[in-house]
Amino acid sequence: MTGPADLQVLEEFSTGYQATRVTALPNGHIHWQHNLKTDREGSYPPLDPDLTDRFTAASDPHVRFAAPCTAQPTEYSWEIAGRHSLATVLLPDAPTPAKHLEVFAHLGRQLRALHDQPASTGRPDAYPAPRGPSRLMAWLDRGQGTRASAGFHHLLRSRLGPSRWEKLRGFTHHLLHPEPAEHTSVLHGWFSLGNLILADDPHISPRTFVLSGMDAAQGRPETDLAWLLGELAEYRKATERQGIDWPVLDTLQNTFLEHYGPGWNRDLVAAGSVVRIATHAHDFATYIGWGPQLHGYLPMLAELLDTDGATALPTA
Repeated sequence: MTGPADLQVLEEFSTGYQATRVTALPNGHIHWQHNLKTDREGSYPPLDPDLTDRFTAASDPHVRFAAPCTAQPTEYSWEIAGRHSLATVLLPDAPTPAKHLEVFAHLGRQLRALHDQPASTGRPDAYPAPRGPSRLMAWLDRGQGTRASAGFHHLLRSRLGPSRWEKLRGFTHHLLHPEPAEHTSVLHGWFSLGNLILADDPHISPRTFVLSGMDAAQGRPETDLAWLLGELAEYRKATERQGIDWPVLDTLQNTFLEHYGPGWNRDLVAAGSVVRIATHAHDFATYIGWGPQLHGYLPMLAELLDTDGATALPTA
């Protein structure tokens, strides 16, 4: 039995939403643990066996959608073979290794494999609407929350003005409400750099682990695409404000989309990318509080809304 003395804590960080602990285990594996914090409404969902089957079917020797080893109302955890997420290794002042382009290629291909599985038509309530856009929609409508949530809501609404504000509401509502005839899939949910973990040993299989299960949803496949592409767009726009050029982010976006394959709606992904960035702004205000980063979202979101999100994506 493993005791506290046998564990090496590699990293710990926390917001009002959840706490994360990354621990090295004696067997050489890495334990990723999320614990619910008091500012998050509701609890973590139970793990549906249907979902683990979907993750297994969508995985390949390069990418594993890692199902949790613990799925409790206040804790989710995974045991994998990596300690560094893509969020921590992508840096504007460091070269991007060719292996990262390969990672994005494989991620695009395997996310498509997840989306191409039959939707949960026989169990229409098995998976919720995407949680990120749902959280944003509630905040846009009510303006309530902890820390800087209410103040930032007032500031953002004032700076955007009525037209942009209604456009943001419309983008979010549209993402959450597919038409009856539209294609929907079981989504990974919150498909972001922080959940994409590189293997410590680049020679093992798989080379990338996707921490999965906690935010699974049903909706338009473009929602998952927008969540990753919008995050990369936020990185690019934030560094541009600092006078830093980071062109490889466009290359990563293009590589991911090329290997995901055709059939996705560009306008919807563009709008969804705006929703993703706005959700991150909300989460920062609500679960961390005031900071200089919040003020950067004001011109960023205004410019994105003025272009219907087109500038979030690489040139077609």
